[in-house]
Amino acid sequence: MPTPALQSGLHVKIETVDCALPADERARMQAGLALLDEAIRDVPGADLVFRVSQHPHSQAYHVEASLTLPGVTLVTGDWAPYVDLAFQRCVHKLVRKVQTYQEHPDRHAQERAERLAALDRNIVAPEDPADGPVGEAVRAGDYRRFRSLLANYEDWLRKRCGRWVQRYPAVNARIGTSLRLGDLVEEVFLNAFENYTQRSTTVRLSEWLDGLIDGSLKALLRHPDEVGENGSLARTLRETPLEEGPEGKKE
Repeated sequence: MPTPALQSGLHVKIETVDCALPADERARMQAGLALLDEAIRDVPGADLVFRVSQHPHSQAYHVEASLTLPGVTLVTGDWAPYVDLAFQRCVHKLVRKVQTYQEHPDRHAQERAERLAALDRNIVAPEDPADGPVGEAVRAGDYRRFRSLLANYEDWLRKRCGRWVQRYPAVNARIGTSLRLGDLVEEVFLNAFENYTQRSTTVRLSEWLDGLIDGSLKALLRHPDEVGENGSLARTLRETPLEEGPEGKKE
């Protein structure tokens, strides 16, 4: 379940496994991120996922945290009888890991993240997803142009898809054989094309694309042949050169 954005722009998700967290508990957890929020204030493109589970016998809580920063993903976890305690321990561990990361930053990865943020600002119309060149391509049903306009997101999305698939070891083992990462990337773009006008203007484009990965993967696993054919057709469509009209103009 997504939580509101912090001052740093950190995107946070809190997932639960075999347990439930009431809304007030989630709110306290969000408020408890102040130290981490301050630590990553100047780090672009940060993404944080907490996974909370409860042991069926001891009733102790296990909190895992995965913080994605430019060039690295910091992972930690902790057990405690109370979820608040396990959560705060994770936050403090992440703060220390961030401090170490900042002492030895990956400058090239930070530059890539900053370029991606600039793409979000420049490509997407801030007022309405239907406005601007991307929205115009969607309204015209022009998938080839849509993909061309978002071409600079492809390498980033492929890496995000690769990391996402790693959450499912059985699925990850199929990559390169019965499942192609390129088909998943194309399925995300196809879903983005179909749903672009419903995108909230308060959500960054990269964040919105990221949110389409899991549903696209599950669709791919349910109907691999059909989705694979759709992806192949989409790739053929966008790779076919524009034909020239009678006056030499591309149509």
